[in-house]
Amino acid sequence: MSAHPYATSHSLVDVDWHGVPAVAKETRRLRGRPGFVQRRSREAEVYTHVLHPGGVWAPRLLEATTDTVVLERLDAQPLWQFETHAVARRVGEVLRATHDALQASVAAQFLVRYDRRYYDRWFRRACVLQPSVRSLGAAHDVATRHLQAQRRIVIHGELYPANVLVHGDDIRFVDWESAGAGPAAIDVAAVTTGWPDDDIETLLAGYGEIDRTSLECARFHLALRWLGWSSTWTPPAEHRRDWVAEARAAAARFVHKAAA
Repeated sequence: MSAHPYATSHSLVDVDWHGVPAVAKETRRLRGRPGFVQRRSREAEVYTHVLHPGGVWAPRLLEATTDTVVLERLDAQPLWQFETHAVARRVGEVLRATHDALQASVAAQFLVRYDRRYYDRWFRRACVLQPSVRSLGAAHDVATRHLQAQRRIVIHGELYPANVLVHGDDIRFVDWESAGAGPAAIDVAAVTTGWPDDDIETLLAGYGEIDRTSLECARFHLALRWLGWSSTWTPPAEHRRDWVAEARAAAARFVHKAAA
């Protein structure tokens, strides 16, 4: 038993599970994080009832208890360690295949629901922790209405590059504790955070057409989520950005489109 080389908010430990190399992940609720997105059993429920059986979009679940999931250990590296142009199209293809395959489970009650209340909670939290974003209330209303009008599918919810594991053409998504029923643009916006425009277009060529206004609205929402996540935690270096500036820039783009 040893510490897993890639850290997450939850404890990860490399273990031997009956002769199979595995990773044990603690799933308890974390102090200082918003309670409305935390559900101790969600990740195990997602693995058991949504991701498996079948599919190659996530590690294989080996065991689940009330506070731990044990997953197969993959011989792969996180996406942030790669040049995005080299893997962008393949990531888009696998993400689209995953979204299409999991759609049948969109009504599962344990998924986070991307409804008006959910978006509003994040905006209120962001305003408390970063008061300067209060001026973006009108943009928040526009973004929320637009995202709610999109078709809901099963989404990962936090598909940042640290949660995408790559081994050649094999792409797997990990850390499903925030899986939800929401618009596809949330996952697309998350995985392409900070990417050059050309690489985003390459990923979209693999994923397929997606509403571009939704993508900007999703970027706006994700920026607010980072701002409202916790007063006692800072993101890892690969996610450390000026999220106020990101929110304002995204708002300027989609509000302009809505007015055109």
